[in-house]
Amino acid sequence: MYENTNLVTDAVNAILNSNILGMLYDNLSFDGQSGEKWMLPIVNKLTGGILLYQEPLEERVDNLYAPFSNPLIGYASSDANNTTDVRRGSRNLTESKGIDGGYKFVWDFATSQANGTISAIALTNRIAGIGQENGNNYLVRLGTFSSQNDSYSEESYRQNKRTYIMEGYRMEMITRNNSEKALLKKVPEEYLHAGLVENLISQEAFDASEVTEIDLGHYPYWIHRTGSPSKGDYDIPNEDNTNIRSHFFHSADGCWYGIARKTNQKYSRTYRDTEQFDYVSYEFYMDKIEKGRCSTQKIEVPSGVSDFYSIGMSGKWLMCVSSDNNKLYRLDTTNVANLERVTDYNYNSSNEFSYIVDDDIVINGWYFEDGHPAQKIGSIGYQSYCAWGIHQMARYKTYMLREWVYNHSRYCNYKELFLYTPYLATINNLASPVIKTADKTMKITYTLTETKE
Repeated sequence: MYENTNLVTDAVNAILNSNILGMLYDNLSFDGQSGEKWMLPIVNKLTGGILLYQEPLEERVDNLYAPFSNPLIGYASSDANNTTDVRRGSRNLTESKGIDGGYKFVWDFATSQANGTISAIALTNRIAGIGQENGNNYLVRLGTFSSQNDSYSEESYRQNKRTYIMEGYRMEMITRNNSEKALLKKVPEEYLHAGLVENLISQEAFDASEVTEIDLGHYPYWIHRTGSPSKGDYDIPNEDNTNIRSHFFHSADGCWYGIARKTNQKYSRTYRDTEQFDYVSYEFYMDKIEKGRCSTQKIEVPSGVSDFYSIGMSGKWLMCVSSDNNKLYRLDTTNVANLERVTDYNYNSSNEFSYIVDDDIVINGWYFEDGHPAQKIGSIGYQSYCAWGIHQMARYKTYMLREWVYNHSRYCNYKELFLYTPYLATINNLASPVIKTADKTMKITYTLTETKE
């Protein structure tokens, strides 16, 4: 028997008091409930699950999520485990009950369940306590909103934008196929503080309060031609149009990174007064924008690679997938000579989709931490009529917001609110670890009581 006191974090308070864009009570349908019933009563919903970690957790009220590097040994929800998941225990519905001034949770783990070293215990959402093995329970959609007008700027809500919900603005790095200039736009948009006569959920913000023009020194993708009898050597854009190319992606270090491609062509002949050129090779470069200036370094890529996609940041790594062999690579933004194949992961673009969460990337349903697949998150849904912006999500405390534009007979703005469920509602670091083995059962009694200060 081990007994410890615990720290109550800000997770439940954040859920109850963070109403992003006023969406929290707007036609929600989640966990079989509507309105606010998905969160009440708190003891069965918001603190209805439990998480067991191998390593201690940092004891801070604002520490709402354990790092992926801390192995999750076990978990349990508000019901019995009727699956084959050996990490999941069962709520003891007989012994769990309300007590004077609080509630007593009791969970049972059989000999086959939650075996390993347990150093920390945390209450969590009952959905997280079901476990990822039994569904997409880590990132769940609470509600959606779709506006009904066509007044959209193509420069807004792109997949490479960076949203700061608490500060009330987003950054948009805009590059175009036929321009050597990039525009960094700061667009104010209120997310948290609604006035009495404002309907934030239906607002779209397009006008920038600040615009910085940045000279790249090249097109995002360009063609370099040599040997022209009339022009000599010269560059042209790979696509001579004004369409936006989501070229740069924000990093946690405050810089923007992108992969540029140069196609080398050599003059071959003139046919009917038109000069003809033959393909020679591709060259790839890493662009870095820092403090309004762009620097470019050449990347040595594997033979046969013609392009990259599913691009995003993970720590210092710029993640990218080769279009030729569907292999996943990570590029060290601090040393472009270090381009590594991610060998402990198989990329499959046919059934799950990649998206960005602030300065991190989820690739085919796997959350990457520091360039490595760390946690299975799952797909968050995909619509075939997406126009732009579907890949970008913004995180605020326990919530995530996705904003994108779709075209279904007309252009509409679509907003979705998600709950990231495996939060730490409480933190209990054991004085000494529990080593659970297959010859032992385990009972966890967790009591929460209300105190007056």
